Amino acid sequence: MLVLFAVLVIPAASASEYYLSPDDSSADYGEAIEVAIWIDATENIRSGKITLEYDSSCGNITSCTRNTTVFQLGTDVINHANDILIFTYGSVIGEQPAGQYHIANFTIQCNSTTYCTSDLLFVYQTYAENNTGYIPTVNDNGTFACGTPPTIETFSKPLYKGWNLISLPLVPENNSAGAVLLGVSYDAVYRYNATSKQFEVADVMNPGTGYFVHATADCTWEYSGTAYASMDISLEKGLNMVGWLNCSKDIDDALSSISGDYYYAARWNARAQRFEVYNPMAPAVFNDFTTIDRGRGYFISAREECTLSESC
Repeated sequence: MLVLFAVLVIPAASASEYYLSPDDSSADYGEAIEVAIWIDATENIRSGKITLEYDSSCGNITSCTRNTTVFQLGTDVINHANDILIFTYGSVIGEQPAGQYHIANFTIQCNSTTYCTSDLLFVYQTYAENNTGYIPTVNDNGTFACGTPPTIETFSKPLYKGWNLISLPLVPENNSAGAVLLGVSYDAVYRYNATSKQFEVADVMNPGTGYFVHATADCTWEYSGTAYASMDISLEKGLNMVGWLNCSKDIDDALSSISGDYYYAARWNARAQRFEVYNPMAPAVFNDFTTIDRGRGYFISAREECTLSESC
């Protein structure tokens, strides 16, 4: 006789969950938003403790209000020194049935002048209890975004076989030369060290610096990033190879911060493979160019140490 034994598997009760509403929140610079903390209790619940970690340099928790409708007992502390919000809650009438409960609200303020994000993390000493002990809990962490995320742009420029003097008008996510010049046919990238007066191989590429790229064939350089919109570049006495911003300007306006502090500016004509020069003291007819353009690199001959400051 064949006997079959069936094994009945009883699934374990799912854990109670702490979560935020909204899960991912945001506010404009200097403004604040209110976020609620909830628990989805799969068992009876009597009390608990929540410890929430954040980054005050980005989003600073300024206040917390417990919901006393169900859980009348408790304390709350904002520990600014450690960027932690701690509070406890409890019911004066004992256990409450399983269900979703609004525990508290906290206010978080956008605390940075540039875009940033802060994780909102339920960390150690976050738990819930009933009359029989601790309830198994899981945590659904959240995030807070301060300000408006920068817009990703794409820049495209033709490069010609031979040397090309370029700069980065966008801040790339990956600044390695291989990533910035991905898709370009080239065999050398150099930057100029204004202190040692020597050219150096460039393994990374950053806005504000000019780069000589040797293209092995005519091609198109294209990469993506966020706008490089302001600069403060220290110039050494003598030659400096600098980059430019994500905009084009009249050269006198572009170099107004070093007016009187430089002899000339030069750019490289990649088609003709020769330099072109601008002398602020020369008559206009003798100058080869009158604008500073995005994507180009430039040599500036400084009379003395100075700072090139400009913005778009």
